[in-house]
Order: sequence, then structure tokens, then C-alpha cells
Amino acid sequence: MGLVASVSSCKGGSGKSTTSMNLGVALAKLGRDVTIIDANLTTPYLSMYLGAPKVPVTLHSVLKGEAHIHDAIYHHESGAKIIPGSISMKDFENINLEDLKHHLPSIKSDIVILDGAPGLDREAQASMKIADEVMIVTTPELPSVAQSLKTIRFAQQHNKPITGIVLTRAGHDLDMKIRNIQTILEQPIIGVIPEDPYVKRALIKREPVVYVFPRAPASQAYHKLALYLTGHSSQVAENTGGVYRFMRWAFGMR
Repeated sequence: MGLVASVSSCKGGSGKSTTSMNLGVALAKLGRDVTIIDANLTTPYLSMYLGAPKVPVTLHSVLKGEAHIHDAIYHHESGAKIIPGSISMKDFENINLEDLKHHLPSIKSDIVILDGAPGLDREAQASMKIADEVMIVTTPELPSVAQSLKTIRFAQQHNKPITGIVLTRAGHDLDMKIRNIQTILEQPIIGVIPEDPYVKRALIKREPVVYVFPRAPASQAYHKLALYLTGHSSQVAENTGGVYRFMRWAFGMR
């Protein structure tokens, strides 16, 4: 098993699942063996994102002891592997996401991305607890940024390194300045994903924007983030005031 990274956010609608999926595909396009896991048990998103809301074997099946985790892996045309969750209400009863840690060693990917639940409930906490690192996704608005502090503090309390902050839906005149966000969160901004209508167009097609619209502004931003995380670029966001490297993403190591 390689590096396990939890993509986490303080609230829904921040672009966390969009980031998990598109970053995973961007990393796969760079030649990395990537598995993306829908770690939001109560409201799984990835299978619906890809236009396959019902699949025969899901992460829920694995956690209930009904299947091996290999049976829940589905291959996207981009090369990324995906383990979706079940949308059935009955399937998330009496299961615990923290049990996923017993199944993760069976995944041989360089990088495992956990698309965690938003907020700080038990599911969201479990995703961070079983990960090696935590990437924070937030929009560049004060309420979202301020709430992200809680997610960062929880990760730090459990000795989980913060990979960095990814700003989504950026580019509006009233957005907070990057330097101000970094001052509040005391973490580097490693990616800025612009507000992009192609993200919605890709969603209509039930595909990651990186895959169907590779030249779209958001796709280019996710590609730059993937390059940075794999050590191909030392540039993070503009005006960050420093260069930060997390080379474990480059080698899929802890």
C-alpha cells in the first residue's frame, strides 16, 4: 500500500469530491497507480458522479464483510481506479469507516485518495484518522476558511500532516486574498481551482472535467496540482511566500 491521503473539507459544496476525482485522474494521467475511495458512507458521491449510481459491489459491501476490497474496484478509462459507495439507505447501517484500515493493505496503488465526508462528524474524522496525510479543500470565502481551521486542528491533534490547502471555485473579485488565507490557516496553498463552467458540463456528461475537457481552466489547475504533488513542479499557488514540497506523493510512500 502506498500513500493514503484524505481529501477533507469543513462543509459540503466546497468541491471536495470534484477535487478527489479530478486530482486522482490527473495523477493517473501522469502514470501514477491511483485508487479513489468514496469514504462518505452516508452520502456517497463518486458513483453518481460517474453516472453509475448502482454497482454490484461497493465499499459498503466490503465493510459489511460481504466482499473482498478487490471486488469493489472499478477501472475508469483514464486509468484511475475507483471504489464507490452504495446509495442504498440500508447499506450504511452498522458499518464503521475506520474498519477500512484493515482492507487498505490489500490495495497496491501508489496513492490512495479518500474522498471523506464533509464536516467533522464521525465519518469525516474516520477518513482523517486512517489516512497518512490530509489535504484540505475550501472555497476562498471567510466562513469556509474559518471553518477549515477546525478540520486542520483535528488532523494536527491526531498527528496527521497537512499536505496543503486547495482553493476551489476561485476567481471572483470578492474572494479572500491567498496571503490572507495562508495567514489564517497557517498552511500553504498548493492549488487554486478556478470557477469553471466546464466542471458542470463534465458533470452532465458524468465524467471528470480533467478527462473530457483537458484544456478547461479547472483541468489545467488540477494538472498543475498533480505535477506539484508528484515533484514535477516546485510552484504552488502564486504569492504563497514560499515553496513547500511533499515528496511522499511523488513516490507513493509514507
